[in-house]
Amino acid sequence: MSGQVPTMRRYDCMVALAPLITDHLIVGNVARTSFELHAVMPREGNIYTMGMGLVTPLCLGLALAQPERQVIAFDGDGSMLLNVGVLATMGNTPAPNLTSIVFDNQSYASTGGLPTASGGETDIAGMARAAGIGHAVTVWTVEEFMVAARHALAGNGPSVIVAKVTKESPDVAPKLMDGRENKYRFVRYVEETSGQTVLKPSIVGRKGAE
Repeated sequence: MSGQVPTMRRYDCMVALAPLITDHLIVGNVARTSFELHAVMPREGNIYTMGMGLVTPLCLGLALAQPERQVIAFDGDGSMLLNVGVLATMGNTPAPNLTSIVFDNQSYASTGGLPTASGGETDIAGMARAAGIGHAVTVWTVEEFMVAARHALAGNGPSVIVAKVTKESPDVAPKLMDGRENKYRFVRYVEETSGQTVLKPSIVGRKGAE
């Protein structure tokens, strides 16, 4: 436990990162993380409000399916710790286009603020390195965050960036989109930008269909 107190905000990290985002695929964690993602960089290449423990695993699958483009997980400390085994999978899977950004406010902020293990002795970046992930760092300032992000997005992954952030959440509006709408918009974006077919045409109503 370092005893260092976070001073940067998750929102400020997103604002700094936004100019680097082009055709990247981004998956956001539950609650405020996805609200801030939608406020800072609303785009069809985002999936919002992925369930806890599923953000980085989904991004690993996307990175393997779309090896020519960068995939970014906007994960959280509670979410990562819920499914920490994904680090071992990342460490043994060649996915240089995958970056998992763990916004670590050392608490379950959206459910009352109970502390997570990363506020104690648990070092998420250290766990990632031990799992075989070569680029796994902890950052405390926006400047450090951007150095790590640029390195990761240059194709040096898989990468884990643990960004130590405050519990402060700016007053941003929630996204006005349900999960199904988000899913279809995202899939159509992938199809249009990759030239691949993800959703096959429905056979309902076609002649001869049973």
